[in-house]
Amino acid sequence: MNMTGTGINQPPAEMVNQLQQGGYVLYFRHAQPAETSGDPGLSAEGQEKAALLGNWMREQNIKLSLPVLTSPTHRTQETGKAAFQSIRVEEALAHMDTLFMENPAGEAMVMKTRLVSLLESIPSESTNTVLVAHSFSFNNQIKARPYLGLILLKPKGEGQGYEIADAFDF
Repeated sequence: MNMTGTGINQPPAEMVNQLQQGGYVLYFRHAQPAETSGDPGLSAEGQEKAALLGNWMREQNIKLSLPVLTSPTHRTQETGKAAFQSIRVEEALAHMDTLFMENPAGEAMVMKTRLVSLLESIPSESTNTVLVAHSFSFNNQIKARPYLGLILLKPKGEGQGYEIADAFDF
């Protein structure tokens, strides 16, 4: 459902309630880039929609752990800044493909270990962790999301895994 006058879609009330309670990892795909090749920044529409998303989350009193983590690309950093203002670049988010590698070695193992830690770590009480990265299907467990798509993950704690709780496309 499109929020009247906001230009972004509004998730169902049940999801809003989950987000307000906290305890989730919010994996966002970046907003619309200016171009589709190289390392572009966001288009004007992408900037606007990312800002609207951040405003909506604040209006809904959805608490986030800041800074949000982004991959090193311009489009993810610009999405994070436009929506949430405070970002920290996390190199591992550019290597999501390592998450489902069996027996990775070297740098791939370092990236996989960091990603697993990010996805399994339970956020501080009543907050959510935000990751801004790229289209990813979690080993075909879920359909890859469009721009500003959200995959809602429920971490179970270090070494305990996580589950895909829901998805929504803003």
